[in-house]
Amino acid sequence: MTNARILHFDIEATSLEASFGHALCMGYRYNDRKRTDVPTIYDYPAKKGEEPDAGLMRHLHDLITNKADILVSWYGKEYDRKFLNARMLMAGLAPMPPLSGEHVDLYFTYRANLKLHSGRLQGVSEALGCPISKTPVRADVWRNAQRGDRKAVRYVVDHCDRDVNILHWLYGRLRPFVRQHPPVSADPGACRVCGGVAWRSNGMRYRMGAIQRRLQCGGCGAWTYRNAKGEQRVP
Repeated sequence: MTNARILHFDIEATSLEASFGHALCMGYRYNDRKRTDVPTIYDYPAKKGEEPDAGLMRHLHDLITNKADILVSWYGKEYDRKFLNARMLMAGLAPMPPLSGEHVDLYFTYRANLKLHSGRLQGVSEALGCPISKTPVRADVWRNAQRGDRKAVRYVVDHCDRDVNILHWLYGRLRPFVRQHPPVSADPGACRVCGGVAWRSNGMRYRMGAIQRRLQCGGCGAWTYRNAKGEQRVP
């Protein structure tokens, strides 16, 4: 059983650099829910004299700080998270919790385990048969959205919504490969990846003079090792 609140997220911004642009929206979805939420800067207006995305940053700061235990992203450690850190500091907010060990970046999971024609979210999801398709990033639409054009904002929101749902789908496929996945359950006998307790024993290894049994989760397919005391070890 999963106890952790797993939050998939993706941001859309006006620039790749937080010093020259601001966030337009952030899509997020909890792992146990079917709905994706995509709040925008127009849903959380900034106060007079503030950065355009200050209101949205306050909302996202509360969300990540108080309502998420594990984050899931695609290249989010290098872009989304750093962009949010910068914009939140500009909005006068305190730092979010580090969550370094609790942030699963599927881009690096892909890099370490798969060899496909493309390492982009679209390329990997298409190669693995994801039924959800991305929409193209159009510069004119992003500029219009920045000016508040409603049609453009809807397009950006839909684009972000699709990205998060693709991310959620990929997490279901790639999570067994996450070598140091943070535990999702407080049960020491449960799978660290999905919280399941059905195991299949398949071989063993010798490590530091001790025997460790190799186990595969019957729920998600992740592998682990257990020593004589029953403690899990990362493969």
